[in-house]
Amino acid sequence: MISINKKTCSPIGTAVLVVLFLMLNVSAALAQSSGVCLDSDNDGWGWDGSQSCRIENAGAGSSAQCIDEDGDGWGWDGENSCLATAAGPAAGGSACIDEDGDGWGWNGSASCRIQAAPVNQAPVSQGPGNPPNPGVSGGNGRFNASRDLVALHFDHAPDRDDGHAAAAALAVVRKLGLNVQVVSATYGVWSADRYVPESVSLMNSVWGSNWLDAHNSHSMSVEQATQRWVTTLSAGGDVWIAEGGPSDFTAAVIQNIARQYPEIQTRSRIHLIQHSDWNEDHTLRASLNYVRSNVRYVKIADGNEPNATADFRNFSQSFVDGVTRSQYGSAWRAAFSYLSPYEKLDFSDTVELLHIVGTSLNAVATVDDFAREFIY
Repeated sequence: MISINKKTCSPIGTAVLVVLFLMLNVSAALAQSSGVCLDSDNDGWGWDGSQSCRIENAGAGSSAQCIDEDGDGWGWDGENSCLATAAGPAAGGSACIDEDGDGWGWNGSASCRIQAAPVNQAPVSQGPGNPPNPGVSGGNGRFNASRDLVALHFDHAPDRDDGHAAAAALAVVRKLGLNVQVVSATYGVWSADRYVPESVSLMNSVWGSNWLDAHNSHSMSVEQATQRWVTTLSAGGDVWIAEGGPSDFTAAVIQNIARQYPEIQTRSRIHLIQHSDWNEDHTLRASLNYVRSNVRYVKIADGNEPNATADFRNFSQSFVDGVTRSQYGSAWRAAFSYLSPYEKLDFSDTVELLHIVGTSLNAVATVDDFAREFIY
């Protein structure tokens, strides 16, 4: 309680004390309540003076607004990727997004048919006589093979299927003439103790010296990736990430770009393709949230399951025999030494790269299809 001595206080002094008294009482009232959540940018999240808070009335019919910055039908609600209402509801209750125009899309949990797609629409195929159009690829019409960079990330933890994926990626890269940067050991903290050291020899056999070792030289790899990405972005190209593992390394690169080159708009220029829930679950939550907020994050169907992506886990003796005798024989022999195909044949991570370059399931659905398309 503030006591005012009328004999010693002037009228102005009295007024000041009264205002102070009122301010103290308001502050006390706010302290006793849950706090005022101020949302200055209208994104559904605010600040109550001590911590971030959710605006109760943000978003119609949801607990927070789904912000779709690039108009692709998907956005970010402050915690998770979300389906923007502007994308238009499908019969199943969520939008069916058809990025490659083949009449089939993805509604967030399953493949779906686009109702407006012509019944007899011919699928787009990229074969030896039909090279990829650099302006129409990746399922969204923006991948440009002549100027864009593909970042191939292999975690090599905890299993060895990255060896097969590395050999498969080499064939795609050479067949299509892609600009790439290869990074090994892009595992997250949750799987760091299960990193496979023999992957160094495998990567040398497949990629020579043209790869970054994020296990033995993490900081240097982050910096080198930063500079390569920035060079591409500054020249007008985009960066496309085939995320063959968790996204902690990617988050470190993007944060580095933000610190050194704050003028670069990563949200619309860097595209991350992820196919695995496991990879997301083994990414630090802060890293995953940061990546989703600062790149165009595209989640496709899991290449480990039979669905809208190709099945690159189905053993084929003809495939094993053929690739080891092909022009990429040394790479595949190293990959099969790293992980025997008789134990497991698996280059499922390659579905992300095929999504980027726009190779549809109609063109490549099995390991033998892949060999005919990219190896023989």
